[in-house]
Amino acid sequence: METANPHRWKIIHIVNAGTFMSTLDVGIVNVSLPAMADQFGAPLSIVQWVVTSYLLILVAALPVLGLVSDKIGRHRVYSLGFLVFGVGSFMVAVSGGMAVMLASRCVQGFGAAMIMANSQAMVRQVFPDNERGRALGMNAVVISIGTLSGPALGGLLMGVTGWPALFWMNVPIGAAAVVLGMRWFPKSEAGGGKQRLDYGGALLLSVAVALLMMATTDTGFQSGSWGAAGPAVIGAFLLVLFLWYESRIDYGVLDRRLFAIRPIWTGNASAFIIHLAQMAGLLPLTFYMQQVLGFAPSQTGLYLALQPLAMGITAPLAGWYRDRRGALAPLLLGPALCAASMLWMVLPQTVSLTGIVLHLTLYGIGMGLFQATNNAEMMSAAPSSKVSLTGSLLALIRYLGMIGGVALVALLVGDMGGSVVSAEAVTPWVRLLFSVCFLLCLGAVAIGLLRRRPTPKLSDARTNHPSSKAT
Repeated sequence: METANPHRWKIIHIVNAGTFMSTLDVGIVNVSLPAMADQFGAPLSIVQWVVTSYLLILVAALPVLGLVSDKIGRHRVYSLGFLVFGVGSFMVAVSGGMAVMLASRCVQGFGAAMIMANSQAMVRQVFPDNERGRALGMNAVVISIGTLSGPALGGLLMGVTGWPALFWMNVPIGAAAVVLGMRWFPKSEAGGGKQRLDYGGALLLSVAVALLMMATTDTGFQSGSWGAAGPAVIGAFLLVLFLWYESRIDYGVLDRRLFAIRPIWTGNASAFIIHLAQMAGLLPLTFYMQQVLGFAPSQTGLYLALQPLAMGITAPLAGWYRDRRGALAPLLLGPALCAASMLWMVLPQTVSLTGIVLHLTLYGIGMGLFQATNNAEMMSAAPSSKVSLTGSLLALIRYLGMIGGVALVALLVGDMGGSVVSAEAVTPWVRLLFSVCFLLCLGAVAIGLLRRRPTPKLSDARTNHPSSKAT
């Protein structure tokens, strides 16, 4: 029998606070870039690194910190993450130049990675399996709200105060989380000195992901003669090299024993697809509503809020259902609804507001059903010695999916950002984009069917952790 932590519902609030801060800061600063450019006298190509540097450090550090957390104890890394994130936020708020600003954002991104690498693992540690789905359902809501509400909340704060307020608010939250975490976070067993760390694989993966992400932005190497092709080609080569390297060692980031567990490899594959399709749908709709339908940014934000709202309603219900009835139904129904939502954008000859509303709402419902359940299944199936690694890879997969979505949008509808957009010219390409996303979501349904076949779990995963209900 699993022993429930008496402070588990207090701990989930700290976990959700950290998740909200770290995901919110991915997008909240976008609206403040013009003000920063004006204050520091820097061009947009330089100021954009305020966003890019945070993401680069976050993505690069996640796999490393997952390994380190399992080795030295996740409660130490997690508590320290709040402190580092708060210090980084303070440094950003008081920075007086662009160099200090970018260095501060790197500190903040590293703290966010320390939090994200252990958020799901902390929930796995303090909640028994029959409550884990509900707890991770709450966390899934926070992830969605934090990721998608950043620009809207940033714009609201910028309307009443200056950009430093976007970072000052993290300082008291981070300080409170450090104090409460030291009081309530349970001590986790360290992996021991004999556990080797895959520094080479972590470095290869981090650099490859960073280069691929930079290839999807308008900064960095794109200002050179290679354009986006340079970092994309090098990143893809390093990713292949990483996969080859991981196949030759037994202690890698992509641990073969870990990915032999069916809920983990199917969960990561499905999560990558669902997050890719989500981002690939949101980006063109943002441009389409403003440039083709003529909506103001505030109106566009209200319509885009339908997706996190629908997810916020369904994710806790999905977690509750998983804890009592099993995971298979929401794991299949969620991606199926995501696929069905794409049809509202594909089947009509024109892209209408009605179709956009139905797509956003239905995808939010499907996302809520899938994400809460999938996270709970993956973390429940993770071996106790690799819980933080599993959680960090889950967060990494989320960002890789988003990067893939950006790349798909750039490939098919990259001209939508121009000053003049014709509905007749872009609508066929938008429909093609959503057709591709429809097929991808069907693929996620097919992957979900594979969960029905049982997979033997590692011995330490069986100890005190019941088998996944989806298998």
